[in-house]
Amino acid sequence: MDRRKFIKTSVAGAAGLAAAPSVIAQEVSAGVIIPGEVSTDGKRGNVSADVERHLDVSGYVREPAHRIPVVASADVVVAGGGAAGVSAAVSAARQGASVILVERANFLGGLWTGGLVLPVLATHGKGKKLEWDKATGGICSELCDTLLDNGWAHNPLNPVCDPEPTKYVLEKMLADAGVRILYNSTVAGVVTSGNRIDCVLVDCNTGRIALRCRMAVDASGDGLLFSFAGDPHEARRYHMSTSYRIDGVSSETSYLYRTATPGMRYSPFGSREAIDGLDVFKVSQTQREHRLAIWDKVQEKKKEPGFENIHLMEVAPTTGVRVTRVLDSLHNVTLDESMEWTEFEDVIGMSGMCDPFMYKGRRINHKDRPIWQIPYRSLVPRQTRNLLVAGRCFGYDQGITWDAREISTCLVTGQAAGTAAAMLALPTAPYASARDIDIPELQRRLRAAGVRLEF
Repeated sequence: MDRRKFIKTSVAGAAGLAAAPSVIAQEVSAGVIIPGEVSTDGKRGNVSADVERHLDVSGYVREPAHRIPVVASADVVVAGGGAAGVSAAVSAARQGASVILVERANFLGGLWTGGLVLPVLATHGKGKKLEWDKATGGICSELCDTLLDNGWAHNPLNPVCDPEPTKYVLEKMLADAGVRILYNSTVAGVVTSGNRIDCVLVDCNTGRIALRCRMAVDASGDGLLFSFAGDPHEARRYHMSTSYRIDGVSSETSYLYRTATPGMRYSPFGSREAIDGLDVFKVSQTQREHRLAIWDKVQEKKKEPGFENIHLMEVAPTTGVRVTRVLDSLHNVTLDESMEWTEFEDVIGMSGMCDPFMYKGRRINHKDRPIWQIPYRSLVPRQTRNLLVAGRCFGYDQGITWDAREISTCLVTGQAAGTAAAMLALPTAPYASARDIDIPELQRRLRAAGVRLEF
């Protein structure tokens, strides 16, 4: 089959159940751990309807019409400066594209750094030839090797990274690649022409501004760009946690999880409740409850012998919302495909194993979980032609949620999306839309960058 036609014609649905961290998940079936799935109607630009699905609306106001100034243009605009966004922006810039990255915080790394989700998991899994095989390469390995070599992370298999050095390394990578960053800036909408995004709208302290682009990458985590553009997607619920760090812990104790900094430990705190991460009231209430409970927890611990000198260093500034919107892509990767060594003609990267889960009545441990391929089609929306999606909101079913949203997978999908976006954005590019990309050429560039594609 012609590979370009292969991309255009392949479509698959989504179903399944998410695997939970450090807990054996229930048998795969829809709506058990993650109830309340909401499918969109795909209406273009119907922003208010998306709010109505998650909040109680008591009325409406009409915003006065106003002109929004176009203040900058770039080949590629990336929404989100987390692991996926940084990987996408760096990859696009290294391919020769001009890039602007939009980030709502004043630092890079998203949940990796701001959420204190410090371990880089799902980098390994069962291989066809090795019992424990490395699935990731490229920017994921580049970042992890830098942090490990400098003593800013420990555990080479699943590096546990200190947040401040990680922020520095990410910042340095973007600076070296020539990426422009807009911090303290939130994606507020898109301006479309037909099935293409002409401008990304951004709210900042200056006011609302517009960024013109040839290609856009949605690495926002919440699917902001594809939601504003009206692409079909699913809203999912998942449990939420807030991580924290303490200092002054004796090196002999096993209390909490070790970081690369002596005496400092970290831990997530939360419940098993499935929360709508797009309900800002519920998320805010949960964050408050977590912050108060963490403080009390640490103060109680200080009363125990040997822990008198510990103190709370930090409660994560970024709320630990795991999943919200997930793209209904040209092909949503399924748990079955990830368990059956499925090979995709349009593979753009691989991921591995996070935590044990149940599959077809059987406990899947680390030695049983295959590394799995990610197809390019899972990054491609059904409607918008110049948009690619990376990170926790690319196309996958609920059964594969835990591995699909890990930092390593975000770095892998980000690198592929950024590389492809650069190919599609350059003035000399012969492609009409993301669906028409030359897959062998994309794969050649990814291999050259150290990305693993084959089992």
